[in-house]
Amino acid sequence: MSWLHTASSFLAISQLVFLACLYSVYFPRRLISRLIVLFSICITAYILVRSDVDWPQAVRLLLTILATLAPAVLWVIARYLFEDQRRVHPGVAAMIIFYMVIRTIGLLSYGGSVPRDSTFLYLLYFYIPQWIMLFLACHVVYMACRGREGDLVESRRQVRVPFAIGMGTIVGVIIGSGFFQFGGPQLDTLYFIVIFGLILFVNLAMFRLQNDAPQLIQTAVEQPRIAASTLPTGTVSRHDQQLIDRVLTAMRQERLYAEPGLTIGDLAAKVSLQEYRLRRLINQAMHFRNFNQFLNQYRIEEAARRLRDPEEEHIPISSIALDVGYVSLSSFNKAFKETHGVTPSVWRIQTDAQHFASGGQGE
Repeated sequence: MSWLHTASSFLAISQLVFLACLYSVYFPRRLISRLIVLFSICITAYILVRSDVDWPQAVRLLLTILATLAPAVLWVIARYLFEDQRRVHPGVAAMIIFYMVIRTIGLLSYGGSVPRDSTFLYLLYFYIPQWIMLFLACHVVYMACRGREGDLVESRRQVRVPFAIGMGTIVGVIIGSGFFQFGGPQLDTLYFIVIFGLILFVNLAMFRLQNDAPQLIQTAVEQPRIAASTLPTGTVSRHDQQLIDRVLTAMRQERLYAEPGLTIGDLAAKVSLQEYRLRRLINQAMHFRNFNQFLNQYRIEEAARRLRDPEEEHIPISSIALDVGYVSLSSFNKAFKETHGVTPSVWRIQTDAQHFASGGQGE
């Protein structure tokens, strides 16, 4: 069985090397490419540390630390690929730093083994970091699947499920093997075969999208801000312009954006257009990356106007939020602040102050 163990490890590493080289060659000096290379190194380190090689203690510790880093690196990759708002919450950043520091201290203190002499130290150095790693892996799958329905970048939309299945399962294997401390040549061989198959699955999926890969990488790199008053720009065909006018009429005159839970499928049915054509139209002709971003343009535009209107200053902000299509005040506050840089309440106060100042000057 030793030959199968060695062969499976080499096969898995070969796919990881291919993945790293693919992004390094075709997308040099891109942050997302460097992250994918780092992730490949982390998974390779996991394979090497579980191989039959009798590594020096220092090398084994380094490989173990790199393997532990894999869930955090994968989480950052998923954030850059699938989230248009890439700012990392301070709490998540602190959690990642905490688990890496604690896990590293535990490995250095106990020479890479699990502390057994103290329940507290076992929980601190091993069990808690494992749960954080599991949370990050689950959140990767959540991020990849959550926005698929409203994603207007077709290359990114197609890669979400393969990414979630492949990468998430790989990290799950790493966490599971550490969590339950399952080992041995037979199980390690199975881990390596699973990693090989999943990375091959991801590579094949990316190869199928090779013509659209630059768009996917560009989406992950550039995040231009779209103003609330954005109109279609660029050269479009006469037929596309007619379709755009049909969509804009439905949104502005019929206020479809005010319908809570409106999906792109609902809008496609309203304007009598195939869903895939509507996705492509909004993305390529109107320059939106996801459907929520498209809806927020109209919702925030109306909300801002009504918050400026002195005749509506008696209407609660929550009522305005619900009236323009939001299902909760928190989601409205978040979207409004992302667009205008301040919360709706601050926006209304600032507007009232401007009205008062202009009225005072006129007297």
